[in-house]
Amino acid sequence: MDVEMFISTGIAALVPVYESGQGNATRLITSDGKEHLVSHTVKTVIKRIARAYGADLSALRKNYGKAVNRKNYVPIPLSSSLILIPVKFRERPLSENDGTVGYLSYYEIQKVSEEAPGCRVLLSCGRELKILLAKATLMDYMKDARLIAGLYEERHKKDGNCLRENNFPYESEARLREELVKLLFQILVKSGG
Repeated sequence: MDVEMFISTGIAALVPVYESGQGNATRLITSDGKEHLVSHTVKTVIKRIARAYGADLSALRKNYGKAVNRKNYVPIPLSSSLILIPVKFRERPLSENDGTVGYLSYYEIQKVSEEAPGCRVLLSCGRELKILLAKATLMDYMKDARLIAGLYEERHKKDGNCLRENNFPYESEARLREELVKLLFQILVKSGG
């Protein structure tokens, strides 16, 4: 699996699939619309992508999960151009260890439409995917991803030519809430909402 190639092309989605002869695998869709079958689980693929970015998945989930008040289905910011939203793709896995969750790149989502049960997502590359989440739920996850994108940008601001990374600057929960409200207000003003 050439992670660097996928990253340079752009990752649009990671979808768990069962492939004959390979079992539980991942269909990786790149930003150019091409599909790549990876003979590893989504869990393994996301770990390898995170490693390529030098990111700690559990730390990202914990820190950004606090910001959106969520422990599960926390959008994962790996860079300013790649925020992966976990979504449910499968109803019942064949095995206990086969996951139901895949990932969509926040910036690749073009349109979300209701399609019972669940919804359908149109990606920028023209691919459509069936998601086993209600449209309203996915829209909530996308709002969380937008908030996390702002927090990520704030934490990784460029000062001159060097990138600085703050430690999580919020000593208390009240301070965190205050900063989140300010950030949400800025996002709403910019988006005209």
